Amino acid sequence: MDITSIIIAGGRSSRMGTNKALLPLNGMAVIEKMIGELESVSQRILIAGGQHHDYNHLGPEVVMDQYPDMGPLAGLYAGLSAATTEWSLVVACDLPFVHRGVFAEIRERVTRIEEENASIEKEERVQAIIVKAGGRIQPLLAAYRQGVLPGLQLALEGGRLRMSEWVASIHVEYIDGADLADKFDDTEGMLQFNMNDIEDYEWARAMLSGEKPRRDFPQ
Repeated sequence: MDITSIIIAGGRSSRMGTNKALLPLNGMAVIEKMIGELESVSQRILIAGGQHHDYNHLGPEVVMDQYPDMGPLAGLYAGLSAATTEWSLVVACDLPFVHRGVFAEIRERVTRIEEENASIEKEERVQAIIVKAGGRIQPLLAAYRQGVLPGLQLALEGGRLRMSEWVASIHVEYIDGADLADKFDDTEGMLQFNMNDIEDYEWARAMLSGEKPRRDFPQ
């Protein structure tokens, strides 16, 4: 089945002090690496770029937020609104160690869910598949059905911008992050490591370039 991929890349990060999607990692921008990993699982890739046009040179279509300055929920809404497939794979741009194998696992789960849900009422079907590890969900390492759009719009218009609160309102099936870690020999949980600040970026850059990081794995 066809699936759209959406990269959530809103632009400048206040904690990073710059647009982290464009930071170089191992010879290419973070977001370029993400695009390369997604190309093997999706024919169409969208970049939900907030109000930024920094990504037009990369190739994939860039979609602007219809609800400016309202965070990742707005990026998710923009991406899903532009998608033409029933399901979309969604990933944040700041997960430098996520790779095509993880995306293939999520896509495989989507295919299975579609087969299992084919005979049940639409309102009872699974609406999202989200990675969860150590009790924490990763709503931007996930797949979403188009049917979540109306509720997502209501949350945005009501100013309810907490991703976890919105996720709690939809029918979710979780992928156990421990299973992914076992499958891909991810003993330190690097698949779910995201770059929140410049120290996180420097750590990821050192790891991907084969250097010895100046600190232990960030917790």
